[in-house]
Order: sequence, then C-alpha cells, then structure tokens
Amino acid sequence: MTFLSIKKLIREELRRVIEHRERSLSLSEEDEKPASQDPDKMLVVNKESGKSYYINKDSFDPAKHSKTPKKKTTKEEEEPASTPTETPTETPAEAPSEKPEETPEEKPEEKPEEKPEETPEEKPEETSTEEKPDEKTEEKPEEEKKEEEKPKEPNEEKTGLKTVGFLKPIEVEKLGKKTTEIYPESQDRLLNFDYEEILDMYDSVIGKDKDLKELYKRVETIAVSKHSIISKKELDKETITALQYYYLNSGHINNIIRFAKQLMSPKEIEKQLKLGKPKEGDKREKIFNSAMNAFTIRSLDYAFSEEMQRLDYNIVSYRSVENEDVLQMFIDAGQWMDEGFVTTSLNPLICEGGNKKRLPLFEFLIPAGTSILTLPCHSNDYCHETEVTLPRNCRYTIQGFNETRNIYKILVEENYGRWKENRYQR
Repeated sequence: MTFLSIKKLIREELRRVIEHRERSLSLSEEDEKPASQDPDKMLVVNKESGKSYYINKDSFDPAKHSKTPKKKTTKEEEEPASTPTETPTETPAEAPSEKPEETPEEKPEEKPEEKPEETPEEKPEETSTEEKPDEKTEEKPEEEKKEEEKPKEPNEEKTGLKTVGFLKPIEVEKLGKKTTEIYPESQDRLLNFDYEEILDMYDSVIGKDKDLKELYKRVETIAVSKHSIISKKELDKETITALQYYYLNSGHINNIIRFAKQLMSPKEIEKQLKLGKPKEGDKREKIFNSAMNAFTIRSLDYAFSEEMQRLDYNIVSYRSVENEDVLQMFIDAGQWMDEGFVTTSLNPLICEGGNKKRLPLFEFLIPAGTSILTLPCHSNDYCHETEVTLPRNCRYTIQGFNETRNIYKILVEENYGRWKENRYQR
C-alpha cells in the first residue's frame, strides 16, 4: 500500500467521523418531530461526499456544506419525511452516479443508530407495501401473547393435592410481610378463622365462573396469610429437599411406609446422592429413586422429632374426600391411626372444581404443640396449596359432623402406635 493510498484512507475515515459526529449531535437534540419538520434543522449536501443529510442550522459550515435547492426538497418531501435521518437509504436514490462505492461502506455504520429512533415515529406515513410486513410481524406477537397468558390462568399441578392458584407471587410476598406485623392475638384469631360462611357462598355460586374466581381468590388470600404465620420457623436444606420431593411423590412414599418395605442404609443414600441424579433411562435411575425415597422418609422423621417444628397455636386444616367407600370406612371406624405422613391444606376449597356440589370435607383440629412441617413460599413452587404435612402414626378421631355443610370435625393426636420405635433417624 502506497503513502498516497494510506493518506486517502485516513482522509475518508476522518470525513466519516466528522459526518457521524454531526448526525449524532442532531439526533441527541432531536424531539418528537422529524428533522424535516424541525425549524432548527436544515438539509445540506456534503461537498466532499456529495451526500445530503440534516444538521442543526448552527452547525452549518460553508467550507464543508452547501444548501440543497428548494426544488429537490419539495420533490423528495415524502421520502425524507418517513425517514428523516436515515441517510443510508436516501443516498442511493439522490446521488447514485456520484460516488456509489461509498454508500455500501456507510450502511452498516448508520443503520443500527438511526432505525430504532425514527422508524416507530414515522410508520403512519409509509406506503402500503411497507406496512403489510409490519402488520404481519405485529400480529404474531399478539398470538404468542395469548398463548402465554393461558398458563397464567389457574393451573392444576400433579402433586399430593389438586391445586388451583389465583394469587400472584408479589401478592403472596406482601401477605407474608403483613402477617409479621400483626400482634400474636390477631395471628391466633386469623389461624382459627372459620370458613363456613364462605363455604355457604361457594354452594350458591357453583357454575358462575366470575363469582367463583373472586371467591377462590378470597379464600386463597386467607389461607396464604395463615400459611405465612406457621411457616416462619427455619428449615435446614435436607428438610426442604425432602419436603419438596414428598410433595411430588407423597402417594409412593406412603406406600413404602405402609407396606413395611426396608429402607436403604444411610451410607448407601449418601453415596447415591453424591453421584447425583442420573439421566432418564440410566441403569442407576432405579437405585437413585430408592435412595431419594429413603432419604425423604428419614429426613422428615428427623424433622418432626425436633421441638422447633411444634405449633405455637391451635390451627385448623382441611382435606376433601372424593371416594365414597373410603369416606364410609372412616365414618364406620370413628377413630383410626395412619402409619404414613398425612397431607392437609389450610384452604378448604383446594380440591374443588367449581362445577358441582362441594365434596365431603375433613376439618382437622390440630392442637398447639403438635409437630407439623410446611415449606415457606420462597422455597415452595406450590405455595398456593398452603400444605400442612402431619407426622406418621397420628391418631384421628371424628368428634362431630355438620350435616348442612357436609363437614367432619376430626381431632389430631400425635405420637401414637409404634412411632418412637419405628422412627427412622438420619
């Protein structure tokens, strides 16, 4: 490369920098009006490049710029009005024969700076051929938004409970903060709030979607407030992991307990957990699942034995009974002991679909001092379930029946049967 060619490249680069600076100055001071309608701006032609663009009148330099003839501005008024500062798109139309080699060099430099600012303002003035692709691109996001909004409606999750969530995470967080500010007496009243009037309202709005949604949200608000009070106690990482796993596999884990299957040893559990979760279909998958089941049972047993998990207040939780034969079996027994963990909820409508008569409801009266486990909302993907898990080998006694509301009142008593003998340690 010769000295003259280097000098020419430097001069061209310098000119580009100067032009770019002039345009950036004009763009930084731009208001909502396009440059062609701004009285403080003028269209000029660069004497060296032969290209036209808008600059502030104060920046006009006779040595560098020349004013454009009025005829040209009136003839080309439509094109600049749509993209006033987009010089790369105008230069090929205005001066294709003067310096065609320079126009492709400037396109990649100026397009990203000017298009985001000007195109949204000038869309109404563009021709119909340019609007059609814009309309198509706008319609697609709207369809996608509709599809994204569908999952935001109340969902049903595959957990121990049928779940319907209506509160947003921000609302749940606010409820958690409010409950920490109320007095202990008020917390006690809230935890023993009677839903019976709300249940009567539910029976009267069955099939009315709008009324049902409002009622569901009201009940969930109360239930989440109760849940935030009783889930203040800290849980260690092992207990949180065990509870999360139990929520998704409660039926299988309780079957292992009830059918007295032998659990994996603590050493083997530790070994499998260190190796990590295998891929689906891996030979080690079955062993790992057995290790997780054993880990969950041992961890929950240990957590229930800790004093800090005992209730400070009397609380009431609920569980619907769908199977008539199972319900009749409980009624005939009057009193029974469950060898497995029992899942209940602070929300009496958690299992209701809203299209038919409400299911029979077990109302569990859980005295202060009873051990329970609940996951705080920040560690719980199913916080709206407001789940309360009861320990193994509790005794349950039917103490009354409200025929009008189809509610069975059941007293919960802990540490019955062979609880201490059969309890697994970590």
